[in-house]
Amino acid sequence: MIRWPLVICFFILIFVPGCGQSSVLQEVIDERFMMDTLVKITVLCEDKQQGKAALEAAFAEFERISILTSRFPQGNGSSALGDVMLANKNSGLKPVKVSNDTFAILERCHYYEQLSGGAFDVSVGPVMELWGFGGSQRVPTDAEIKQTLDLVGYQKILLEPQQKTVYLTKRGMGIDLGSVAKGYATDQAAAVLKKMGIKHALINAGGNIYALGSKADGSPWRVGIQDPRNQQGLVAIVSVKDAAVVTSGDYQRYFQEAGVRYHHIMNPATGKPAREVMQTTVIGASATDADILSTILFVLGPKQGMDFVQGVQDTQAIFITPDKQITITNQLTKQLEFTGADGYRVIHDNS
Repeated sequence: MIRWPLVICFFILIFVPGCGQSSVLQEVIDERFMMDTLVKITVLCEDKQQGKAALEAAFAEFERISILTSRFPQGNGSSALGDVMLANKNSGLKPVKVSNDTFAILERCHYYEQLSGGAFDVSVGPVMELWGFGGSQRVPTDAEIKQTLDLVGYQKILLEPQQKTVYLTKRGMGIDLGSVAKGYATDQAAAVLKKMGIKHALINAGGNIYALGSKADGSPWRVGIQDPRNQQGLVAIVSVKDAAVVTSGDYQRYFQEAGVRYHHIMNPATGKPAREVMQTTVIGASATDADILSTILFVLGPKQGMDFVQGVQDTQAIFITPDKQITITNQLTKQLEFTGADGYRVIHDNS
């Protein structure tokens, strides 16, 4: 069975405003289970009713994007198919017109699919199905994997910008946006909060974090990065303002068979779980990009991944390997505090 940790990627360290200037701001918090994870939003504002309205609008964005991007029925009583379900249903048959949001997601994915040479590929849906992520988990045979890989390849997805259509050119293909949808929804929710006048907020969508502005006293938000082998532990704390912090880990969705852990982050080239790291964390301006990049870096591993992320502007990364070696981009030094978690060794990138 898949194990779902109570706190999927992060612990959020929020310090309650003290007296003085920050005391006029009130903390409004709500959390809901959506997009297969617990989404928690904290806003700081002068008017509590304004905060509650902003939270409702932000959660509505998560719900809207969830319906558009899920490859599974949402169970909300509606018989309408979301964009991804509709595109998958019509694979090999015809192009499908999708929403502006879904098309924007697919265009951004295509950019990174090309940039990463296929290390990131949203056409891995059939592989996810084969391994049972979303159903009954099992380890498929090599022959089954090889056959399924014939349906994988971002080049087989045709996007038409004028009509906003997507066409999966081979019957049986399937899009899986699990590696980007929460990041995109997080960005949309943050945009709604800003539009409604919120200047200080923290969004945690199962480890997809966006820190809007600062804490009430002007200091950065402090986000704790989970120890990938200790659900209750932290390996580091990163201080951020107006930034996303997103982690991919082999402990988020996985099952075990014969003592081996099989997780959901697939290498599109092999059709099997990527193995070089336990966890990758990306810090950047966009939760959408950070979500995608955390998957790319996980698949590429620490050496190739570090080379890759160095070419992405204003983006920092943390890699944690199975032997508990932590490698970070040098620019993170000033905003990262290590906890001294047992057995971990920190290495700075020297490139």
